[in-house]
Amino acid sequence: MATSFNIDPKLDQTLEQLKKHFGASSKSEILRKAVALLNVAAKHENDDGSVTILQNKKDETKIILR
Repeated sequence: MATSFNIDPKLDQTLEQLKKHFGASSKSEILRKAVALLNVAAKHENDDGSVTILQNKKDETKIILR
């Protein structure tokens, strides 16, 4: 089932940059990856609706999902 929606220029530019970065064949592939990542994040979110990304066991980034 095909679905279409409007994408503003800023999002289109971001999708294009991510497409190049990941060597993806389409923006749809990037959107599928984004949804898969958000699904993983949702499964591991903290009680406050955030996800914490750790790098090198000391640098952390907290992302608020809600």
